[in-house]
Amino acid sequence: MAKKVYTLKKKPDSEEYHLFEGEMTSLNQCSVNNLSICEKMKRMENIDNRFACQNEDAARTECARIGRNVCGVCVSHLYETFD
Repeated sequence: MAKKVYTLKKKPDSEEYHLFEGEMTSLNQCSVNNLSICEKMKRMENIDNRFACQNEDAARTECARIGRNVCGVCVSHLYETFD
């Protein structure tokens, strides 16, 4: 089973960051889904990659550091909800 990783991209019109899931493909390289987790951004419409191929903990830490500029729907995916 491939290791799940995350990439954070900036959307040009809103300058909001969106998370994309992916999988590690080889050493230091990963695939990235075509749509962000919230499905409001396409992979190719980005103006900046903040980070790529990061595990869940590293992605959560960096998103928290960036703060409000990260899509809330995307970042909520990094946190588990207990019923």
